[in-house]
Amino acid sequence: MFDSLKRSLKQAREIYYLSWILSNAARPVATSCLWLARQIQSKVRRNGIAARLPNGRTMLIGRDAGLSLSSALFWHGLSGHEPETSETLLFFFQRASTFVDVGANYGFYSVLALLSNPDIRVVAFEPLRPIFEGLVKNVSLNHLSGRITCENLALSSRSGRTTIYLPPAEGRDLESTGTLSVNSWQVRQHAQPMAIDAVRFDDYEVANPIRVELIKIDVEDFEADVLEGMADVVRRDRPFIVCEILPRNREHKNERTRQIVHELGYTPYWITPSGYIRVSRFDFERKDTNFLLSPVSVAAEILTDVTALWELRQQVRRCDVA
Repeated sequence: MFDSLKRSLKQAREIYYLSWILSNAARPVATSCLWLARQIQSKVRRNGIAARLPNGRTMLIGRDAGLSLSSALFWHGLSGHEPETSETLLFFFQRASTFVDVGANYGFYSVLALLSNPDIRVVAFEPLRPIFEGLVKNVSLNHLSGRITCENLALSSRSGRTTIYLPPAEGRDLESTGTLSVNSWQVRQHAQPMAIDAVRFDDYEVANPIRVELIKIDVEDFEADVLEGMADVVRRDRPFIVCEILPRNREHKNERTRQIVHELGYTPYWITPSGYIRVSRFDFERKDTNFLLSPVSVAAEILTDVTALWELRQQVRRCDVA
């Protein structure tokens, strides 16, 4: 009898007039619930988290070691932090033997790399001391000390002391939009200058040899200098590079970055929710800011995944060895 009543109610809700009344009455309630959920997720913060990863492993983000990161993972899981970029890097983490994390922040990608592939070698660069201490804390919490090399350094086109411009923070997290770029909104808005140590990656690699297969660069409009400072290693190893390139269409249009990428013989693919779109320039209107710089390219203008690029790179590497 209960099942018969349930079926009758399901059918009744599809009657024209009843469905019109119910849907119109429910729509503002549903809209209000969605608005309330968004407000809660944006306003309620999580300080520290144990986040479940797709492979069943657990990532720990420590107390006061990345509140924005912890909050994103708490409310949305792994898709809460740069979902398309995270998916791209996960693909490479599971296949690459080495990963260089430039602008590591609190270590999300460095930790994710080793939790995805226990055999990968990771070197993480983070120049701001308080954030660096959070990076080291998260590495330790995940029992990865000694397996991730953490360097309290910035990467640049020159080695030595330099200045980073750091906007004021609104919360307990130190502001992560600090930049070494002197032609930046941070400088124009009189962000606090701080002296830090920087190194060319090519110089660093001489003292700390590593065969590089994967690089992530997130340095707030300073990627051209980072790429220039690692050009020798990039030409030698031909790694895949996931790089944030911010829209600067009213300023320098990322022309220097485009030129360096071209000189290195790399093909940029724009990372979007719709796939990987091959581009030749970066000066176009866009919301998504991350690109895959690939040492190889295929005929297709748009890729749904990067398997073809990885397989082609492995084929080229085998030919180089032969």
